[in-house]
Amino acid sequence: MPYIIRHNLSLKILSIVGAIAIWAAVRTQTDPIVEQRTKIHVFTTAAPEGMQVLKVEPSDVHVSLRGRRSVFESEAIDALKLVADVADAQVGEQSVPIRIEHLHSGLELVSMERQRVQVVVDKIVIVSRAVQAHTRGRAAEGFAAKGWQVQPNEVTISGAAANVHRVTQVLAVVDISGASATVKREVRAQARDENNVTVDGINVSPEKVTVSVPIQRVNTKTVPIKPVIGQVPSGWELVQVQRSPTTVTLAGSGSALAGVTAVDTAPVDISDLRGTSAYSVPLQVPSGIEVLGAGSARVTVTLRRLGGSRDATGAGESGDTADADRTQPGQEGRPAAGEVDRPGTEPSQADTQRPDSGHPKTDADKPKPESEKPDAVDGGKPPKKPAETAQPPAAGASATGR
Repeated sequence: MPYIIRHNLSLKILSIVGAIAIWAAVRTQTDPIVEQRTKIHVFTTAAPEGMQVLKVEPSDVHVSLRGRRSVFESEAIDALKLVADVADAQVGEQSVPIRIEHLHSGLELVSMERQRVQVVVDKIVIVSRAVQAHTRGRAAEGFAAKGWQVQPNEVTISGAAANVHRVTQVLAVVDISGASATVKREVRAQARDENNVTVDGINVSPEKVTVSVPIQRVNTKTVPIKPVIGQVPSGWELVQVQRSPTTVTLAGSGSALAGVTAVDTAPVDISDLRGTSAYSVPLQVPSGIEVLGAGSARVTVTLRRLGGSRDATGAGESGDTADADRTQPGQEGRPAAGEVDRPGTEPSQADTQRPDSGHPKTDADKPKPESEKPDAVDGGKPPKKPAETAQPPAAGASATGR
């Protein structure tokens, strides 16, 4: 046996070394060592008793790892996680260290983008809140919901103090669409803020409550909705008013419904409107009458600028309507009827009846009686003297001239 081992020992050792070298070369080619950068989510350890982690910033951190390609292609990467240690955290915002966990033996951590993250910790608050029911949809025609009942009518909500303080109501929403009898359902209680948005991070106990909504037959009447529009701004005119929906269904006693022919909206203030805008306004429903469905309407108002505004003299710009006080076209710069740009001369009846010629009237334009023609101005020549005052003719003149 020893002879077999020692026989050609050097050759055997060389063969083994060569085989290992070949195996290593092949593995390097088929499954090389690579370095990869990946993003890992940051979790936290358990917070101190009576506290809750609200935020981790950043919530993901990049790390660089080295290892065989086959390891990266396995589920080893999915098992990795970063953990922020908040065991000693206090209320408020602070920086805490992070560490990597579940690192595969075939992987090596080369670098980590950061060693610490910012966390916000708050105290846990537990309070009791009343539950209110909220109906969704419309009951069958001629029926309406008459109140509601919740069991239990109070729940406990818990969470970070900042989140609990945002909760203004706990609602249980029940769909009564098409119902003609009492609706009884088990629904989830929802913690909501002042904007009716669900608040995250709140635990409600119990999670579900039972809501009963009685559905009763009622007298109904459908009437049109009449928008009430406020004062139109100066310089603008009302062009169009639209409302949606156009009608509303009312429920109540027969005598109460008999006197209702339309339902007004609350006045729509358009004092600042320029152009078109939509308004959501409540309906003005008489007492003793209930609205089946939404109690508001959407009113769209369109205004148009007027063509212009009047000045102090009453003359209007383009687009104004004509009136008695406005100067008529073609009258600008002309004297008023009966006025003549000549001092000391009274207008005659002919002046006021003669059509305008575009220039001031003179005595030459006035028609004269036949008896006054000798005194008329003839083209600017001097008037003839009377016969009795005529001078004797000059020497050599004919005697017939007298």
